[in-house]
Amino acid sequence: MRNLLSSSVIVAFFAGCTSVTSERLNNAQIEAIQGRVEERHPNLSSSQQTAITELVVRAVDNMVFVEGGSFMMGEFGVPCEPGSTELCNADFSPDNDYAHKVTLDDYYLSKFETTLSDFDLYREIMGRTPYAPELRAREDRQHLFQLDLPAWTKTWQEAKDYCVWLGELANRPFNLPSEAQWEFAARNRGKNVLYATNNGEYTPGVNTPPDDGPAKMRPVDSFPPNPLGIHNLTSNSAEWTLDWYSETYYQESPEMNPTGPSTGETKVIRSGGYRTASPNKTTILRDHVNPVEEHYYESLGFRCGQTHTR
Repeated sequence: MRNLLSSSVIVAFFAGCTSVTSERLNNAQIEAIQGRVEERHPNLSSSQQTAITELVVRAVDNMVFVEGGSFMMGEFGVPCEPGSTELCNADFSPDNDYAHKVTLDDYYLSKFETTLSDFDLYREIMGRTPYAPELRAREDRQHLFQLDLPAWTKTWQEAKDYCVWLGELANRPFNLPSEAQWEFAARNRGKNVLYATNNGEYTPGVNTPPDDGPAKMRPVDSFPPNPLGIHNLTSNSAEWTLDWYSETYYQESPEMNPTGPSTGETKVIRSGGYRTASPNKTTILRDHVNPVEEHYYESLGFRCGQTHTR
């Protein structure tokens, strides 16, 4: 099941040895990852080490290259009425009203939110017990723990640590994406795109979840990706970003590669998540939550990014 989202990752068995192959990495790079896994986690079984190697290779293969550039981050306005030249705010939040120029270097962003399966493997390797054990034990709640659903999280630090751990094993600079990186990718490299769907429009049941029926989490590969090839930047899990939150940061942000205030009390989350009302699931919607929440929440997930190195 852990290979559900990775057609490019194949595990073959030859004379008792496991070979993990990739469309992006060559054999020497994969062997180097395997070596780092064995060095970092020498006491694990060979099957666990192989599972981690698969996870790392899959994470590298799922990274989407985003060519950097400049854009006006924040509220860009939409026609007040269909066909009108008068612009109104697209978003109800006042702290993104200050549009400001941002310039980003090239980077990568995962095409998928981190899955429950992959995050469970990481937490198991780190010796942590499964979260929500009471719910996991209930027959009528098994649908909440499908392996291809977004991971549940409780703390910003654990999400960040997961990305950094993957990056160390891949020998690549993985981390949570900055808020600016998230928005630039959601807006298809900073265009005035209101919804991070395949066509910039929100069409329930076609490129987003249907409006009828109960709201629920969807597998991370649900619905078409945006033009960059990135899935579910709207309407699934709210996503942690690297940044501390400040209501005045848009007025103070540097132009080049901003990463938020140096300190703060809450962390920025983007996307809104599946519980947010449909019209509000925009590319400019921002929110903030405590870096340590009370519980693990199914609607609070993340995806990893990577700094581009030449």
